Amino acid sequence: MSPTTVLGQAQCCLEAVIQPDRMRVAQARHATSALLRLRGMSDPLIDDVQLVVSELVTNAIEHGLGRILVKIAETEGTVTVEVTDCNPAPAQVRSAQSDDLGGRGLMIVAALADSWGVSENGCTTWAVFLSRERKQDELPRIPGARSAIAASDPLP
Repeated sequence: MSPTTVLGQAQCCLEAVIQPDRMRVAQARHATSALLRLRGMSDPLIDDVQLVVSELVTNAIEHGLGRILVKIAETEGTVTVEVTDCNPAPAQVRSAQSDDLGGRGLMIVAALADSWGVSENGCTTWAVFLSRERKQDELPRIPGARSAIAASDPLP
């Protein structure tokens, strides 16, 4: 069972089926960012969720089988990421050596997410984030615009 099954109806959800191609990692990351910005999530939370999406999609590309389903769901108080492929072998944390180029993805997921795990069938890896705070005005951020709170601060 996955977290979104337990959590019930999502307030906002993005689902995409992608080909196992490294070019899709950036697309998944950008789509995640756009969704969470529209939902008024804070920049630190968006950054954490984007990084976890990158790691889980990369793992599915490198170790999974077939097409990949990426699901980002926002319910009241949480953001859930699920990445599913057709490989029933569950994702596992590896012990990477200091000179290894990879092998740290799930350690990053474990460090950033409030909880994470693998579905019973081994095909879905999920991560849950508590939406720590929303932006004060809950509107999408406009690049270059300053908040009213920061308006009294000197410009850089």
